[in-house]
Amino acid sequence: MEKHIVYIITDSNRTYLEAGYCKDLNTRMQEIKDAASVMFTQIAKLNNVVHVEEFDTFEEAQRRKVQILQFTRMQRERLVRLKNPNWLNLHAAHTQPAQKKVVVYAS
Repeated sequence: MEKHIVYIITDSNRTYLEAGYCKDLNTRMQEIKDAASVMFTQIAKLNNVVHVEEFDTFEEAQRRKVQILQFTRMQRERLVRLKNPNWLNLHAAHTQPAQKKVVVYAS
């Protein structure tokens, strides 16, 4: 079954706190990275996912996203600090470790 993800993303200075929705966090992060490099060279780059919630249905996820978008900045910061007090980038936790190639040399 497909998971629906609501996330909060920020820049390295925590100036912006944006909420968003996606089905695949890895794909969404790549889209944000590509868009930031092409269109927004002067604007801060949003690259740290600091809050993630997963839902079973699209409706639940959209309801939560709208709720988070209506939060004040202080409420969003509290939400992040509840589960991520050090504001670590959670995107790394969602990525699959790359399969390393093993090379064997014959002697």
